[in-house]
Amino acid sequence: MVQLDRFEIVFNNPEEAYFAGQEISGKVIIENKEPKKVNEILLELKGRARTYWTKHSGKSRKHCSHSEPYFLEQFNTGYTHKFTIVNDGKEKERVLPAGIHQVPFSYTLPKSLPSSFEGEFGHIRYTCKAICERPWDFDIVSRKAFTVVGIEDINSDPKLNEPVTCIESNHAVTFCCRSTGSVTGEIKIPKCGFTPGEKIDVSFKVINLSSKTRNMALRFVQQTTYKAKTFAGHEHIKTVVRIISKIDKGEVPGGTTTEWQEEAITIPSLPPKLGKCKILSVTYSVEFEVEQTLTVPCSIVIGSIPQLSQLLIHSKQSVQSSGNGSIPKSSIKDSPPKWDSESCVQVTITDESGQLVEELGNEMEALLSSRKRVRMPSSILSELYPTMPSPYYKESFFGASDISEEKEQAQFGEISFAPKYPFYTD
Repeated sequence: MVQLDRFEIVFNNPEEAYFAGQEISGKVIIENKEPKKVNEILLELKGRARTYWTKHSGKSRKHCSHSEPYFLEQFNTGYTHKFTIVNDGKEKERVLPAGIHQVPFSYTLPKSLPSSFEGEFGHIRYTCKAICERPWDFDIVSRKAFTVVGIEDINSDPKLNEPVTCIESNHAVTFCCRSTGSVTGEIKIPKCGFTPGEKIDVSFKVINLSSKTRNMALRFVQQTTYKAKTFAGHEHIKTVVRIISKIDKGEVPGGTTTEWQEEAITIPSLPPKLGKCKILSVTYSVEFEVEQTLTVPCSIVIGSIPQLSQLLIHSKQSVQSSGNGSIPKSSIKDSPPKWDSESCVQVTITDESGQLVEELGNEMEALLSSRKRVRMPSSILSELYPTMPSPYYKESFFGASDISEEKEQAQFGEISFAPKYPFYTD
């Protein structure tokens, strides 16, 4: 069986992460130490969501599955055509010379894609596959997954930047026909829209009117919902709850009230909301639990585009600390600055006519009410956000998943993959 010494897909973006609507480009690298007969070098780019599990009921089993395709692009690179030779004036064949060959490719992703996601009962996965098609022999396949980050803009909903208070009470707890008093919990967060890397400042209070001392804990929870169908078309739903982090807060004695201010929970590398997917959804919440008798949930939204007002405030504070009340003209550039993790994000502001506004003026409220646009240099976001700062990426908090598929066997490439998600703060 003829083999290649190297058959690899290399993306031009070393992060191998792209926002929806962005161009993905790279090259297929082929290395062979001796000439090989190769008809074509084909390329396939695919994105789809898939759910799957088996439902057991006694001795019977029902297989549930569903898929949602997003794109499937297949094209011939035409790279081997220049190596066509003619034998005896009749038979044509293509022989790939010995050496290292690089076959470039590019493709613009659709704008309405959900983010990459790997879960227990399903996934949203984007792959690039190169196929070395050979005459009268098995094809050689190289397969590589890459991350797509969906456009989930938390600036689009003003309510996500408003403070939230959640209160729950279990009313009177009875034990042996006797009332033991109620337990009330309260949780407050300054906003409910975040991106990975941000901190959730949580304030909470418990009023324990019972006679029992109770343990308390603060949890950060992810809930994933999978939708699938049986062969007969009946829809089934499976929900998985995972605890991202848990902080024990000690005990609250009976008949007392205890209160805490701003316990910080850092959001790790987690997938943002999957707003464009119909068979997979992921939600998040901060929960205050009082000894498994009372849980106070507070829903939050993780997006992929951060709140611009927070970035501006961060930049303004940095400018003021330098002793200058305005943005230096040297920071107003068309080309993106080099990203420095220890410096603030440099911004420029334009009015609706595109004229530069060099002074921040009054506070952010006045800036936003006058409908000025925030422009931030970037080199990685799609055309919808050409001026956002370039994020950096971290692999998923849950690590790598097995992406090998029985129907798509590949001799080259990776069998495990961990999506990456964008961070805008250190």
